[in-house]
Amino acid sequence: MLKRWHKQFGVTKANALFCLEPTGHYGYLLVEELMRAGLPTWLAHPLDIKHSIGSTRGKNDRIDAQRIADYARRHHDKARLLGPGSLRMNKLKQLLTCRRQLVTDKRRHQVRIKDLNRHVDRSLRALFDRLSQERIEQIDTQLEKIEAAIVDHIHADPRLREQYVLLLSVDGVGPVLAAHLLACTEGFTRFATARRLACQAGVAPYEHSSGSSIHGRTRVSPQADRVLKTLLHMAALGVIARAGELQDYYKRKRAEGKAPMLVINAVRCKILHRLFAVVQRGTPFVRTPLAQVIE
Repeated sequence: MLKRWHKQFGVTKANALFCLEPTGHYGYLLVEELMRAGLPTWLAHPLDIKHSIGSTRGKNDRIDAQRIADYARRHHDKARLLGPGSLRMNKLKQLLTCRRQLVTDKRRHQVRIKDLNRHVDRSLRALFDRLSQERIEQIDTQLEKIEAAIVDHIHADPRLREQYVLLLSVDGVGPVLAAHLLACTEGFTRFATARRLACQAGVAPYEHSSGSSIHGRTRVSPQADRVLKTLLHMAALGVIARAGELQDYYKRKRAEGKAPMLVINAVRCKILHRLFAVVQRGTPFVRTPLAQVIE
């Protein structure tokens, strides 16, 4: 195809830009081939493309391709090209996706044992419970292998290994959240500020006002990395359940009359800012002594 384009249109690596929408596992092989060929590749956000073309009617593959090409031509100066580490990050994302699917499968069988199997024929309950329990044990074994592969993949890169250790030093952060952060930020090269990362995670509050009459409550956007948001939420629940600075902060804000979810979201933001800070500084997180917090 490239040879044909070069012959017909004079397309070369220097004057070409390959723009495509991220399509998950469907696009992995294409991205790998483009990167190995050294071609400039841009994974554009689907919403950016949709909003740039205005009102439309009808769609098919040919029309979609033309719209993506037109978007790339008009906004090529905003292109964020995939770098040499993109393939390595794709592998980490695939490992994390596999782990997430196994966890979902395990949860499904746990629900069967706890609830669904209680409503089948009595003669089948023991059989169904045994089958589900065997599947759970198989999944646990597979999860151990996948999690070991994730850690090995991170440790194979000195920079990722250093960032991984720094992330784990923050209160409430475990291996899964740390690995997902490395993947979604591409080794903390994708976002320039903690605020932008908070926007990606869907925990950054936005003002909603207009003129002098409309003053809505600040709220977060539904456009977010839902997996990252869930992991941050679990981390926030963990830290406010244990004695420490963030638990004191949660209790103080609740005593002031703040809504529980509003305070939890603030805790999520604090955790995210701490994570961004330790990576930027290159030093582990240091807990503030309780006496200093009281002062």
